[in-house]
Amino acid sequence: MLFGLGPANPGPPPEARAGVLLSGLAPALGTVRWGRQVHGRRILSVGGPPGHGGAESACAGPCDGLVTAARGLGLMVWTADCVPVLMAGDGAVAAVHAGWRGCAADIVGAALRRLAAEHGVAAERLDVALGPAISGPAYPVGPEVVDALGQLGTDSGGWHDEGRVDLRAFLAARLAALGVAPERIERVGPCTASTPGLASFRRDGAAAGRQWSLVYRPL
Repeated sequence: MLFGLGPANPGPPPEARAGVLLSGLAPALGTVRWGRQVHGRRILSVGGPPGHGGAESACAGPCDGLVTAARGLGLMVWTADCVPVLMAGDGAVAAVHAGWRGCAADIVGAALRRLAAEHGVAAERLDVALGPAISGPAYPVGPEVVDALGQLGTDSGGWHDEGRVDLRAFLAARLAALGVAPERIERVGPCTASTPGLASFRRDGAAAGRQWSLVYRPL
């Protein structure tokens, strides 16, 4: 697994950034795919022998999660406060973009079910990284957000405090409830809103850039 950190301000288009990424990770990484993220729970499976180079990198379509077992094919999500969730185990990988709406729709549950159904990967065999995201103290929300997240039955003691929500804590609890071993769930990186070098929509609004987060099986 690898995390790349994007600029604090809008940068080049994804295709251009993918080219820079590929040049730094060749020959282990051949090409990358990402989704047109819609803050939902749709998961797309991508596969087949990947092409090589930035020209072959492309958007896979509208989705907030990608799954593959192909080697050399990187899965990438873009975030600016939402949680990038990277999963790897038993010959398959997944990359998920999880904002509060995706969390409430149980996108990580959808990704786990896809990994199990298509690649036979059990939750307890997965390693999961929760990348840079807004922290609880920096994320005040309305009661409708807390109510939506609470519908999954995850104990709010670890992720909700006086109108503030820690999405990474919520996801860690949800993943553990779905069978991922807690010791195999890792938080990577700091709070986006309180770290000037990272993009944060809460902090910068429309001027915010994006981080990219990537997972792949090397060639």
